[in-house]
Amino acid sequence: MMRVAKLLFILCLAVMPAAQARDADPQVFSSGKEAVIEGAPVAYRAEMRAFTIKDGEGRDALNLFATSYVRTDVSDRVSRPVLFVFNGGPSAAALGLHTEWGPKRPTDASRAAFANGDASKIDIADNGQSLLDVADLVIFDPAETGFSRITREESREYFYSVDGDADSLVQLIEGWTRLHKREKSPLFLLGESYGSIRQVVAGAKLQAKGIRLNGQIIFGDSIFLMETSRRSHNIISTATSLPMLALSAAYHGKADAHGKPPLEFLDEVYDYAMGDYLLALAKGYSASDRERGKVAKQLERYTGISAQYYLDHDLAIAKHVFNTELLPGKTLNANDTRIAEEPAGDRAEARAHAYAFEEATLRQYMRDDLHVDLPKIEYRLFAPDSFSSWEWGQGCSDYLAPAGLCSAEWGKRTPFVDYDWPDQLKGQFSDPAFHVMIVSGIYDGLSSAGTHRYLESQLGFPEDRFELHEYEAGHAAAADNKVRPKIKADIRAFLEQAIAAQ
Repeated sequence: MMRVAKLLFILCLAVMPAAQARDADPQVFSSGKEAVIEGAPVAYRAEMRAFTIKDGEGRDALNLFATSYVRTDVSDRVSRPVLFVFNGGPSAAALGLHTEWGPKRPTDASRAAFANGDASKIDIADNGQSLLDVADLVIFDPAETGFSRITREESREYFYSVDGDADSLVQLIEGWTRLHKREKSPLFLLGESYGSIRQVVAGAKLQAKGIRLNGQIIFGDSIFLMETSRRSHNIISTATSLPMLALSAAYHGKADAHGKPPLEFLDEVYDYAMGDYLLALAKGYSASDRERGKVAKQLERYTGISAQYYLDHDLAIAKHVFNTELLPGKTLNANDTRIAEEPAGDRAEARAHAYAFEEATLRQYMRDDLHVDLPKIEYRLFAPDSFSSWEWGQGCSDYLAPAGLCSAEWGKRTPFVDYDWPDQLKGQFSDPAFHVMIVSGIYDGLSSAGTHRYLESQLGFPEDRFELHEYEAGHAAAADNKVRPKIKADIRAFLEQAIAAQ
């Protein structure tokens, strides 16, 4: 669930002017500045600050850094929404979220020059699509990413877990709102990829504490991960993936969309996937040869993969196989299947090359703009070994426990897990002012549009307080310059509606 396109983190730091006022605390860096957003000047204060976070035993165990952008040219600050923003992983730094939604971003000319070998200087410009004109932003890096560090080694397991990770967010929200006297401000969470799990669990924790959360903005939802990830004979995952395969094939000229625009073609393929296709998958080899042949031919028309392949592989193709089979000699990028690449050789080298611009940006703005003086801490894009060590939780729900299929004594990993993240989100709708917006990139090969539609259909969220928005983008939808203005407009409308419902 890593965001290949979202490694522009440190441009958050670009909002800091060179003449910077240092707080007495050596772990606080703050300054005031101005940016033109949506054609109007916006004055704001940017502050990077460390917060002390406790582990499950109540011990100080994590030094968590967050960067906030607070608008200063408003008379009623308390009524302004506060949006806590973070990436996925687990666990990744905030990456491109600063330059997508913060007040500053690198120029396209600088990126192009860097790609051509000119690393001398990266120019920064105002971000016209920043969310700062409509909400104050708090963008943070979870444990062991960015400058955030676990200070009690025996607590690492806690923060490398669904529960502990979400708890660190809750503590940050409590600490930040208390520090800034914003306890009564409307609160929203914006997470991406794995961050959707973090925010849903954190939302339930906030609700249990009696802290009102006005809404969730979810990019690249992963809360139905266990139901829709590719596993052998998981027919739901196979069916929900088909629309993304078809859209990708049509984009690369390997399938005929019959002249339909992408979103209309998505409607057509999703209806087929959850109807005739899902039924055929359920019938399996009990279906006649004629029935199976008919389905295989339809799949060939939609995906550009031969009917014979489907007949030889249980009428299914895994997404990672599709990515290498569609275009000979090329591999589709799972984060954005519109991108076809040469097969990667050395993965570490390829990743370093992909992140070179972002790392150069980090060095420049750390040195020239933010003047951060943390010589003993190296900024990290990803938490070491977090993905392989992550504790996903037991998932011993009220559905499984009475059947004797899970027990606390078994430990947290069991083959009968029943993760309740979608139901935790649904439970937050008990607050009549609570709203949810899901952002789906239709070329997202990780968390597909079919998954988001399936989530909506299965849980029956209140129609007047749940929105699903689909864009011609990849996993990191807001990284797409063409669609970001539309996403910004939709988020603005969503915030206005949610606040009006208070």
